[in-house]
Amino acid sequence: MSTEPEFSFLVNCNKVQKIGRTFETEASAQECAALAKRFGLLSLDNLKLKAFVSRQSTDVVLLQCYFSADYVEQCIVSLNPLKNNINSTFERTYSSLAEPSLGQESQQEKEENHNVEDAPDLSDPMIDGCFNLGESVAEQLSLEIDPFPRSADANFDGSSSSHDKQGVEKRASPFAVLEQLKKKS
Repeated sequence: MSTEPEFSFLVNCNKVQKIGRTFETEASAQECAALAKRFGLLSLDNLKLKAFVSRQSTDVVLLQCYFSADYVEQCIVSLNPLKNNINSTFERTYSSLAEPSLGQESQQEKEENHNVEDAPDLSDPMIDGCFNLGESVAEQLSLEIDPFPRSADANFDGSSSSHDKQGVEKRASPFAVLEQLKKKS
C-alpha cells in the first residue's frame, strides 16, 4: 500500500505570517481518478479548493478551507450511477509540537481521551514546518461523501426501509417479538 497521497499540495508554514496567506488549487485528472479509486467512486470529475492559512502562534497555524467536488457514485439499491456535488468548509489547526501518530494510541492516551467532550481539540502535526493541504481536503471529502448513496426513486421492496404500508403491517414489530419472548420465560 502506498503512503503517498493521491492529491498533494504542501503548505510551507514557515512562510505564513500572522496576516495569513490564501491558496487556491484543483486536483488534476490523474489525481481525481486516484481519489475516486480510493473512495470507491465511479468518478471524481473535479475537486477545487480555496484555503486561508494564518499563524496563531509561533508553533500553530489555522487552516480555513472551502472546497467543492463533483463526483459519481453507485446507488446501493439500483446500482445506477448518481451524480452528486459537495460544497463544504472546514477548519483545522496544525502544530509543530504535535506528534505524528499513525493511529496508535497508548493506554494512557486512551484513558485521557475517554471523555471526548472534555478532551481539547488536538492539532494535526506539521512535518518539517509543512502540512499537506491536498490530503487534508481529501480526508474531509471522504467524510462528506454519503457512504450509502440511494437515488430518490430507488425502491427495495420488503425491506425495513420500504415505505409500503402493507409490508409494514405484515411484519411483526421487533418489540412485539421481544414481548412474546418475555412472556415465555
